[in-house]
Amino acid sequence: MTDNEKLAPVPKTTVSAIADPAPVEAPEASLVTVVKKKDLIEKVTEASGVKRSEAKKVIEAMLKELGDALQREDELNLPPLGKMSVNRIREGSGAHIIIAKLRRPKAMLGEVTTPASSGDDAAVDEA
Repeated sequence: MTDNEKLAPVPKTTVSAIADPAPVEAPEASLVTVVKKKDLIEKVTEASGVKRSEAKKVIEAMLKELGDALQREDELNLPPLGKMSVNRIREGSGAHIIIAKLRRPKAMLGEVTTPASSGDDAAVDEA
């Protein structure tokens, strides 16, 4: 063997990628429904049979107390809503940001339907 033969580069073989790539499933699209205070008052009024003005006073007082309890990092145990605890609080620009965890046992849920499901295929939220 000569010195030139020892230093000659070894040719590399390439493999062509003719095979089709594995299919990738797109995530299921979901609609996020925002419940505003006005909608909540309307639903509570319908469910309870109380006057709208009375329901509004009670709901606003309840929301203030819930917000204050979360700000104090109190643990809330409110069936049928569930058990809520604060994971952390941080300061944002002009706001307190509260990251909380809500645990809803299946026994508290009953049948909850989502907009994407039909009446027969009721989806139950799990925590």
